[in-house]
Amino acid sequence: MKRLYYLLLLILVVVGFWALSVRFLDGMSVTNLSSYFSWGLWVVFYIFFIGLSAGSFLLSTMIYVFKMHALEKVGRLSLLSALFALIAGLMFVLIDLGHPGRFWYTLVHRNMSSVLEWEIHFYLLYIILVLGELWLVMRDDLSILAEGTQGVRKKLGRLLALGYRMAKDEAGRTKQKETAERWVKILGIIGIPMALGVHGGTGSIFAVTIAKPYWNNSIVPIIFIVSALVSGSALVSFLYAFFGKAEREKPEIVKSLSNMLILFIGIDLILVLAEFLIGLYGMVPDDAMALKAVVAGQYGVFFWGGQIGLAAILPITLIVLSGKNNSVRLKGLAGLSTVLGIIAVRVNLVLPAYVVPQIPGLDKAFVDSRLVYHYTPSAIEVLSSLGIISLVILLFSLAWELLPIIKVSEAEQ
Repeated sequence: MKRLYYLLLLILVVVGFWALSVRFLDGMSVTNLSSYFSWGLWVVFYIFFIGLSAGSFLLSTMIYVFKMHALEKVGRLSLLSALFALIAGLMFVLIDLGHPGRFWYTLVHRNMSSVLEWEIHFYLLYIILVLGELWLVMRDDLSILAEGTQGVRKKLGRLLALGYRMAKDEAGRTKQKETAERWVKILGIIGIPMALGVHGGTGSIFAVTIAKPYWNNSIVPIIFIVSALVSGSALVSFLYAFFGKAEREKPEIVKSLSNMLILFIGIDLILVLAEFLIGLYGMVPDDAMALKAVVAGQYGVFFWGGQIGLAAILPITLIVLSGKNNSVRLKGLAGLSTVLGIIAVRVNLVLPAYVVPQIPGLDKAFVDSRLVYHYTPSAIEVLSSLGIISLVILLFSLAWELLPIIKVSEAEQ
C-alpha cells in the first residue's frame, strides 16, 4: 500500500512538472488569466499554504512558549507542517511571477515603502526561525540517529545534526536540554510577531489595494490571521489523528486540538459575518457586487458548500458526534474537512474581487479573450498545482518517515 501511495505521488509530480515546464517555456499565455483577471488559482494556493504554515507555527509557539505540555507531542509535527506548507506557498508565488528568474530582484532593488517588500523580509526571517526551532527540538534525536542507527537514517542524522552530539553523562544532557528549551522559547517568542507578520502581511497586500474595494478593508489582515489559526490547528489535528503514534494520551491530545479548532472557527465566522454585513450595508457598488457574487452568484457554491459547509458546519458536527465515544478518527476527519474548506475560503477571497469592472461598461467596450471578467483555471494551471502539492506531500511523507518527528525513544517503545 505504501509503495502504491508513493508511486501515485511520483506520477502526479512528473505530470505536474511537465505542466510547469510548459509554463516556464511558454510564459503566462498558457493560463486563463487576463488583463482584467490577473490573479487566479496559483494565488489561491499561495495564500492557502502560507496560512497553513503560519497557523501551524503559531500552534507550535503555544506549545513551546506557553508550556502547553499536554500538546507537546504534536510540537515537532506543527513545525514540520509549517516548513513544508511554507515551501509550497513560495513555490506557487514563484510560478505566478511573470519572470520567475528575477525573483532575487526584490533583494537587490529595495523599496521599503512597499508592503510586499516588507513581506519578503518576513518570509526570509520566518524560514530561518522555523528551521532553527525545528533543529533545536530534534537535535538530540538526530544525534541518536547518527550514532545508533544504520543506512539512510544514520547518514541523514549525521548530516542534519551539524556536528552536534549528546553528552555522555546525565548532567551534561540535562544542561543541553535546558539550553535547547531556552533557545526554543526565545525563537518562539520572536516567531509570534514574525508569523503574524507573515500572514497578516499577506492580508495587508490585499487590504491596501485601493482599486479593489472588496479587499480594501482593515479587517482583512485580521481575518487572514484567524483563518491561519483555523487551518493550522485543523491540519495538525488531521495529521496527528491519522498518522500519529497510537498511545494512551492520543485521544486527549486530539480532543484538545479539536476544541481549539471549534474556538477558532467561531471567531472566524464572527469576523466573516462582520465583513459581509458591513460591506452589504454600506452598498459601495463594487464591494456589494463582489459580496453578492460570493453569497448568491457564481461563487455561491464555494461559500455555502466550502466556506460554511466543509470549513465550519461539517467539522463542528463531526467533533460533536465524536464526543460520544471520543473518536479520534472523527476528529481527524473534522480537521481534514476544515483544511479542504479553507481552499474555498481562499477562492472566495481572491477571485470575486475581479468580477466587477473598474469602470461601468468596460467589460463591453473592448472584446478580446484577454479582456474578460470571468476566469476558469486552464489545464496547465490545474496540473502544475497538483504537481507542486504532490511534491510537497511526498517530501513531507519522506521527512515523517526518516526524521525523528516522534522522539526516537518513544518510537522504539
